[in-house]
Amino acid sequence: MENDLLNEQYQGFAEGNREMLDTLMKALTAGSGVDTASFTSGRAMTPESLDTTLVNVLWDQNEAVLFKALKKQPVKSPVHQYARRTGVGDGDGAWVAEGGNSFEKDQSLERVNVTMKFLQTLRKATLQATITTMLEDAITSEKMAGTLWLIKQVESILFDGDSANVTEEPDGLRALIWAKRATITKGNIIDVHGKDASSKEFEDAVNEGARVIRGKFGMPTDLYTSLIVMEDVQKLIRDRMRFPADKSGVILPTMVFDAYPTPFGKLSLRPDLFLLERGIPVTGSLTEKPSQVTLATVLTPADAANSNFKAADAGEYYYAVSAVSKFGESVVSSEIQCSGLAAGDKVTIEITAGATAGTAYKIFRNKLGAGSSALKYHVGTIPAGTSGTAHSVDWNDWMPGCSDAFMLGMAPMYDAIEWEQFLPMMKFDLYPTNAAVYPFLLLLFGALAVKKPEQQVIIRNIAPSKLGWF
Repeated sequence: MENDLLNEQYQGFAEGNREMLDTLMKALTAGSGVDTASFTSGRAMTPESLDTTLVNVLWDQNEAVLFKALKKQPVKSPVHQYARRTGVGDGDGAWVAEGGNSFEKDQSLERVNVTMKFLQTLRKATLQATITTMLEDAITSEKMAGTLWLIKQVESILFDGDSANVTEEPDGLRALIWAKRATITKGNIIDVHGKDASSKEFEDAVNEGARVIRGKFGMPTDLYTSLIVMEDVQKLIRDRMRFPADKSGVILPTMVFDAYPTPFGKLSLRPDLFLLERGIPVTGSLTEKPSQVTLATVLTPADAANSNFKAADAGEYYYAVSAVSKFGESVVSSEIQCSGLAAGDKVTIEITAGATAGTAYKIFRNKLGAGSSALKYHVGTIPAGTSGTAHSVDWNDWMPGCSDAFMLGMAPMYDAIEWEQFLPMMKFDLYPTNAAVYPFLLLLFGALAVKKPEQQVIIRNIAPSKLGWF
């Protein structure tokens, strides 16, 4: 059969012998196994159907909801500066008698610096891949994969970034608003303490947040939440709002709502795929990641002035810690018990770094009274320092399994928040060195600038209604 097939006079089955045709048909139809992974243990010869379209099971570019909505402000320096006017003088002596003297008033100005951060990924396509009939063009496919990777990184960091923990990343909304909580964002961080988004507490928090923004000369426009929280927001709207019937007598709202009315402006509802509940430890994939840490000395001193532990939170917990750096997250530590916690206490844990130190520590805590080895969720991150030993303090500011909603004022006329764009997303070609590959970088340089943090609100510690922890 092999010689017949290789014979240059052979033109096709019509001119071949019947025996050869029968042999080929048997090879194509015999057996039922399809071992496409390794082609071992024998199998039928089968014609292969190869779809030339790559099916993407991940996110697409439209999922960067906040990043797409942000105004992009081109900047020309790795350190961008701008000035904030925070006052125009007090009102004392504003009114005078006829011919009276006026009192001099001064405006208050503040200089702000925003340091650019650099997001990039190395991608390669082999020469063989570029000349082979594959799913799609190899370089284009790798470029798209890298673009999706950039989108996930930048959208996540807009909410969760904190340069105090990982120097190379920009500060996100939570870090920028939280940092000013003692001064200009006092009242902008509203705690629902484990209530879900269908509760009255959340409803009150939304109205209060809108009032705070409006009272500080802003306009609330958008409410960003996790997908799970948005489910509960829809329940809240259906439960609280009243709608007229249409002409046929049918009640209208079996729909999904994309806006939330408040006395101070209508909020566009923005469920964001990358705004997540505080989750479990996830060990990094790079060998350069930090080493496992060890824990000791759990203390529960009273700190009523700062503690967010209430009477319902008193009891026993178990904690664990992982180290993090720009290379990822370490294996989580062994757990440590905290018993006898009372309302108004705080929890202090001594953390000792491993051989490869991280730049920060992520703290995890289980459900009240759940016991040893129970599921633990993230409750906070602290800088590691340089001494090798650090002490984390848990005031219950960030509760496990919960997420935060961000109420933003994004109207262009208020110029309150923007992305300082040092370099837009671009492809930077590299030269191959000792391999037949086409290497390139995908780049995005910039940072989030919250020019008016007093016009942004965090509603924190929103529990999914299905969590059942609080």
